[in-house]
Amino acid sequence: MSSSFELRAATPDDHNAVFALYENLFRHHVERIWGWDPAWQTANFIKEWQTTRTDLILIPHGLSGYLQVKSEPDHDYILSLGILPESQGQGIGRRIVADLMQAAASRGMPLRLSVFRTNSRALEFYESLGFQTTTETPEFHRLEWTAN
Repeated sequence: MSSSFELRAATPDDHNAVFALYENLFRHHVERIWGWDPAWQTANFIKEWQTTRTDLILIPHGLSGYLQVKSEPDHDYILSLGILPESQGQGIGRRIVADLMQAAASRGMPLRLSVFRTNSRALEFYESLGFQTTTETPEFHRLEWTAN
């Protein structure tokens, strides 16, 4: 099943909505690993917001998720891809990541990301796209995809 969506660059006015999505989608993982410290989470999110390209994932009925990507000198890094549960399984994430893979490949760069160790569904998703685990920590699976 495929769903219609568009990516739109986030504006400062979108910050609170994106943070609410982040908390909704990832708080239970953060709580299991470190515990949720609201002040730290807010400060860290602001820092990431300022140093990362953030796009909204919009479907006809409104905000469905967000994407944060950093372009580093030697790789592109997916900091966060969060899609609301009701929009998951419709091909949105797969199409977004495929576009990121194509962009990275066109520049001869690998695409990297980290997945919470508690998020087996996300790990399976990225592995199905050809990402391979490069490192495991107590908190994360670190993954990389390189074009052949």
